[in-house]
Amino acid sequence: MRRGRGARGLALTVALMLAGTMAACSSDEAGPSGKGGEEGASGKLNAVTLKIMFPGDPPANWSEVKGELEKRLADSLNVKLNVVFIPWADVMQKRQVALSSAEDYDLIWDNNPVQSIAAGLYEPLDELIEKYGPDIKSTRSPQLLEANKVNGKLYAVPLEVNFIRPWTFVIRKDIREKLGVPPIKSYDELVRFMYTVKEKVPGITPFIPNGSEHVGVRTAGMLDPGANLAPVLNYAGLYTKGNDGKVYNIFDDMDPMMMKNFEMNHKFYKDGIFPKDVLLLKNGEFSKGKAAVTTFFDFGVNLGTRTGLEKSVPGATAEAFSLYDPGMKLSSTYKAGNYIAVPVVSKNKERAIQFINALNQKDNYDLLAYGIKGKNWEDAGEGLYKPIKENPYTGIPFAWGWNPKLDRIDATMDEEVIKLNQWERDPNNFTADILSGFTFDPSPVSNEIAQLSSMSKELFEPVVLGVIEPNEGLAKFKEKAYGHVKKIQAEYQKQLDAYLAGKKK
Repeated sequence: MRRGRGARGLALTVALMLAGTMAACSSDEAGPSGKGGEEGASGKLNAVTLKIMFPGDPPANWSEVKGELEKRLADSLNVKLNVVFIPWADVMQKRQVALSSAEDYDLIWDNNPVQSIAAGLYEPLDELIEKYGPDIKSTRSPQLLEANKVNGKLYAVPLEVNFIRPWTFVIRKDIREKLGVPPIKSYDELVRFMYTVKEKVPGITPFIPNGSEHVGVRTAGMLDPGANLAPVLNYAGLYTKGNDGKVYNIFDDMDPMMMKNFEMNHKFYKDGIFPKDVLLLKNGEFSKGKAAVTTFFDFGVNLGTRTGLEKSVPGATAEAFSLYDPGMKLSSTYKAGNYIAVPVVSKNKERAIQFINALNQKDNYDLLAYGIKGKNWEDAGEGLYKPIKENPYTGIPFAWGWNPKLDRIDATMDEEVIKLNQWERDPNNFTADILSGFTFDPSPVSNEIAQLSSMSKELFEPVVLGVIEPNEGLAKFKEKAYGHVKKIQAEYQKQLDAYLAGKKK
């Protein structure tokens, strides 16, 4: 089923209307895509330009790294790269427009490919990977490959190094030490630190979380790890618990820890721990020196945050505090958080997979992830690297190649953080979640999902981020969204029940 091809006429009009907007995106334009898989008279593959969509901004000295990669691949794959970087604020919309209008992309980063797969917009990759992707397979565990198939087929290469979603509070270490506060060891100590900042450090916001996802079900789940709480995709009001194969909604089955967390966030907002514009601000404010605490999906403090903070506030330092513990007995769905896919309209499908395979080879992975060896980074031993402080390179391996066998851990981080990273990268440290291998098809409730998404931003996020008193806010959200939540819950449960019944046969 490839409905994307049948929509080209109408979609082309949309693409032309948006051409001016797309031109504002950062691009390494190198000419139009050519046909791949053909050899010239010399036996060398014909030259091909691969058009690739990545999120965010190009890393510093990206042109040098890209040029070196093209040079390395010249005698084998013979590819040039036209990489289009789409700003984070626009990437979801631009990706959907590109797919629906059949733009000539050969590879697209996607963090939620389910709907595009259901619409037939991505190419099944099993045969291509079998023929051209031995390194794609060898760098990924069987759990990761199997869990990310849809109806038994792999439509996108899963990009993941973590078998749980890492999550960390990042703290201004210099402020903590100046206030005479000991290193943070518990959530209660973190809360006391934020209130001390409010009292004694004017001009800085105690806590700017990275959106509602970071302080909603996730915080509640970490404060009560035995409950195994998890949100159901990005469907506001739905969650799972206890690994029992059931889907719950917050209106009929509110978990006590979730409600306690909503109440705490409302107190944070009233007391000025959260900023007044908490609905708008994200963790990027931390590296600007505007927050004492924020949250990241990382263990430790990532390189970009460290270098950004040091530039904004000379002498400032950061440290991490996590509620995770390697002694925890956790389950994993083995689902990836990022993917790279080949659109069905690509004329270079074989070469695209050959290229991704090449990126999953050690030397090429190191180049694109960490930059030029000796200039941007140094080898710090097996599975480790040390960024060169004077000239760091902040790569984006999550967008094209993340895998736990080749990815290196920053050796300059604390030993405890390195151990957490090593723990989360071993699939054998976790048991398979009951949802492992299950992929929800949203098409039967696509209208309800669209409606709920709109209502969530207006009515639910203000509750999670403490802007509205929880009981009052949840009542308003229920009044508008209950019917949609129940329909999505019922459809999700129906599909999950069918999947689990099929596994028992």
